Amino acid sequence: MNLKNNILKYLCCTLVILLSACEEETGRVVYPYSAPEISNFEVSVSEQMAAADSLFFSIDIKDNQTPLSTLEVSLSLGGNQIYSQSIRTKGMDASIKNYGIYVPFDAGLEDNTEATLTLVAINVEGSETKQEHQFRVMRPEIPETIYLHLDGQVIPMEQSQDNPYEYVTVSGTYPTQFAGKVSTSQTLEESELIWGYAEDVNYAALISETGAGFTFDYQDWQIEQITFNTLTFKVGAIGTYEVYTINGVELEASAGYYKSAISFEQGQEVEVTGFVDIEGAYNRDFFEYNPSTGKLTFLRESGMWEVYYSSKYNYMWIVRMDDVAPEAFWLIGHGFISAPVWNDDYNTGGWDTEDVSRMAYAVKVADNTYQTTIYLNNTHEWASFEIEIYSDRQWNKTNGMELKEGALSGDMSGFTISQSNGITNTAEFVPGYYRLTFDTSAGVGNEKLSLTRLAD
Repeated sequence: MNLKNNILKYLCCTLVILLSACEEETGRVVYPYSAPEISNFEVSVSEQMAAADSLFFSIDIKDNQTPLSTLEVSLSLGGNQIYSQSIRTKGMDASIKNYGIYVPFDAGLEDNTEATLTLVAINVEGSETKQEHQFRVMRPEIPETIYLHLDGQVIPMEQSQDNPYEYVTVSGTYPTQFAGKVSTSQTLEESELIWGYAEDVNYAALISETGAGFTFDYQDWQIEQITFNTLTFKVGAIGTYEVYTINGVELEASAGYYKSAISFEQGQEVEVTGFVDIEGAYNRDFFEYNPSTGKLTFLRESGMWEVYYSSKYNYMWIVRMDDVAPEAFWLIGHGFISAPVWNDDYNTGGWDTEDVSRMAYAVKVADNTYQTTIYLNNTHEWASFEIEIYSDRQWNKTNGMELKEGALSGDMSGFTISQSNGITNTAEFVPGYYRLTFDTSAGVGNEKLSLTRLAD
């Protein structure tokens, strides 16, 4: 009897092993090889569809021997993957019905672009079965007239005869800065497509009716027409603007500045063009000006420098925006401007580490010596100026300056050390254009600041 029982036990164990294949040391069941089977695959798109719409697919998956794991879904457009998702599938069979994928209408989309929907069914052992569906994506139909929404106005934009993607307003006078939208109908409510806010200035992206407008910024231009390109989504301008060059390099108009990276050699005579008042505009910390020739001489370290010029403030900032002390120091606060003439724009705001005109750059002029020249004024809304000296534009003072009582010298009447170890004004302060020279030879906390008043 015992022998019979032992034989039965052996047969049962063998059957369990055969059914479950084997057990690894981890205790996980290892299933025999099999691959998922796909059936009833349907896609709402046969050969082509319009962008800015959704496609839907349905699919049944089963595996009689091994449990399912996931269905990996991806969509590529023009060879670039624009969508991917992992759908969890459980058990031996799964049915996915009317799964939707939005196909965006983004900048750069050409008509009749090849698209591929790829589905990969995977079981828990990693075996997979792939299903693909190829089709074409068409650009949405855009009428010959679209509409610019600007400050409550609705302005028609007609399709250009030379470029079917380009739309242009009638000639007129337009603002140089505004937030706007472009739509395919006169009202946003009736529009199938609406372009508005994008991260980059002078570009747009598709938005909903209630979305924010794009930023249009062509300061210093005289704008006769506004353009919109439905391929690149760029908002442009037709008109005239000043051309400024330094060392033969033209400064590009961008977000209120003319700017470029320019290589300078120390001691080099620099030729500039386009500046009506270069004597008022040049940066005193970087150049020496010769009024008889109208030329500048570069004073600082040779190399590549970033130049920003504002015709509004008639001043050029020279910086390396990524500099960290001791390469340079950053003056951040309120009640000052680097230009030699005060502008009432600076009576409000401040404490900005992104806008170059709201900071001052203290350039190295000798060992342990740094200089910046700024106009200081206490007409700010807080009835004062206040400046702190940072080692970078990330609000760090690791190698910054911590001024203390006794650190000031020179034309220091009306100046005092602020509670944050920077500088601020007293009641005796008189606004003016000052050169600030820092001596860092004694280390952090022991810096000296010499103040020289240059002009009212």
